[in-house]
Amino acid sequence: MKSRAPLLLIPALLLIGVLYFIPLLRLMGLSFGESGFSFAAYQELFSAWAYGGILWRTFRIGAFVVLVTLALGYPIAYVLAFSSPRVRALISLLVLLPFWTSVLVRTFAWIYLLRDGGVVSSALGLFGDQSVRVLYNDIGVVIGMSNTLLPFMVFPIFVALSAQDRSLREAAASLGATPAAVFRRVTLPLSRNGIFAGALLVFASAVGFFITPALLGGGRVLMAATFVTQQVEEFLNWPLAAAASLILFAVVAVLVALYRRIPGADHVTG
Repeated sequence: MKSRAPLLLIPALLLIGVLYFIPLLRLMGLSFGESGFSFAAYQELFSAWAYGGILWRTFRIGAFVVLVTLALGYPIAYVLAFSSPRVRALISLLVLLPFWTSVLVRTFAWIYLLRDGGVVSSALGLFGDQSVRVLYNDIGVVIGMSNTLLPFMVFPIFVALSAQDRSLREAAASLGATPAAVFRRVTLPLSRNGIFAGALLVFASAVGFFITPALLGGGRVLMAATFVTQQVEEFLNWPLAAAASLILFAVVAVLVALYRRIPGADHVTG
């Protein structure tokens, strides 16, 4: 019976091959040109400053979204892990509620909030800063994407915090450590894998965003996904679009491979 167990994987492997690997191979073939094996698309992508700037902006915005979601998500995850079941259920609902809302509805709501004369702009005006614009630029895109991807940061950290042995914190406190020292020396290091898992999920999702940058960026924030769409729909440049897509795929694959080398990573993601 045990020798037949691998046979049960055949349908799943065939499904993955048809839906994933075959399109990936097709995309790779397009990146090398439809008429032959050529690196022209990759050379054009890296030689032109504009294309390199788009990729750099994509990775930069993705990194900023990771930092924002980490700053907001860690306190939320901490409260989730060490609160009562009733409070935990309420906070989980509040975190997931925007995630269940249509991305278009959520994005248009952010346009209303971030526009000139909106809530955010008016709040900044109360502090005497009338010149900062938070819509149709990188700031607005980061805000909208952070709102969408916050659950991807909160729950991996929550899992890591919940898995910690509470007796370690109690032992540190009994030895005279202050609450800040307990957090810095015990809680934070033991939640490292959750932070890495959340950062990986957020970054991998952020670099592939399309609707939020397109609307909150107002056509001025060109990221990789919007660039690929533009190359396909407007310029019919399939090799260049395929090359840009494969570069994004390679970056995410490298990050996943690096994360898998972290001790205890399977405990958080599994």
